[in-house]
Amino acid sequence: MPATRTTRKTLRRGVAAAAALPLLIGALASCGYGSQADDKGDGKANAAATDGKKLSASEVRIGYFPNLTHATALVGLQEGLIQKELGGTAVKPQTFNAGPSEIEALNGGSLDIGFIGPSPSINGYVKSKGSNLRIISGSASGGVKLVVNPDKIKTLDDLKGKKIATPQKGNT
Repeated sequence: MPATRTTRKTLRRGVAAAAALPLLIGALASCGYGSQADDKGDGKANAAATDGKKLSASEVRIGYFPNLTHATALVGLQEGLIQKELGGTAVKPQTFNAGPSEIEALNGGSLDIGFIGPSPSINGYVKSKGSNLRIISGSASGGVKLVVNPDKIKTLDDLKGKKIATPQKGNT
């Protein structure tokens, strides 16, 4: 590999890291947002509501995609893990086909929580000027990958001129 190509790659990574830094700082700053419950020093303010008591809301409306890319929500709902954490607070799941439509539901007040990819999340946050949405965490490591036939597509250059399906404009 020529030295100039390696240098360009390193430079590109450095620029990408510098561009991501403000987003990381913003994400870390938002980590302080959460329950308004008083912490009386007994550790119960941040404990799971496993005793069956309702939280501050009578129900929580959760949006997600009914596919493998949203396995965290699928498993959490199916196995009752989310319900366990919410105790007596009812869980109302709602499925979506694409991130932008889920962002519309969040911005419109039809959802309380959404499992969404990074692009629609950031777009929704920016459109609402941070007033309607709070990005609180990632739920999967490594993200989603483009799956291709390795006999036909070996590099990014092999994708030139090809069509790739997406459920909605503005998706990740």
